[in-house]
Amino acid sequence: MGLVCAAAAGGVAVFCLLGDDYADGHRVGRALDGDIQAGFEVTSPDAQVGKEYWVALPTADNVSDRPLTLLRGEITQVPEGLEIVGYKAISHEDSEGHPLGASPVEGSPGVPNLTALPDHSGRPSLIPAHEPGDVFWAARVRVTGKVTGDLTGCRYYYRQEGAEYRQDLGCTSTIRVGRPLD
Repeated sequence: MGLVCAAAAGGVAVFCLLGDDYADGHRVGRALDGDIQAGFEVTSPDAQVGKEYWVALPTADNVSDRPLTLLRGEITQVPEGLEIVGYKAISHEDSEGHPLGASPVEGSPGVPNLTALPDHSGRPSLIPAHEPGDVFWAARVRVTGKVTGDLTGCRYYYRQEGAEYRQDLGCTSTIRVGRPLD
């Protein structure tokens, strides 16, 4: 909850109202917990310029007492040397779990090919109260040059009881350009 105050003419009286915190027209949410990746750094040291990779956002688990509908996810801080090409919502069931690390878009041995999996971004995902979410979002990232920092700041948008929310979850993905693979 935020505190909104207004001063009367001459600064004699101050009126304050307790209200919701807002960011970019959305209420700031607190219903999600992405604890599986909170404080966890995902590192991919051998990325190649010109290649694209999938980077999974943290899981979106509903820790509130009310169901919610997950609408979309995004990464908020993209360093020089990387660009976001697009996003995709992926079911944990389709991917056989939640991938950690950057996955090549064409897939690799032992890692699900996220590109080939169905995209659920066209349908909002219902998450019951006190339940883990089935759908997670992944960013398709292209390496454009020397990477100067980390992908950080994961944000989810959701609806709960008719109100729209935005919530940031901690996440860090380190992608560095490595030696070309033979």
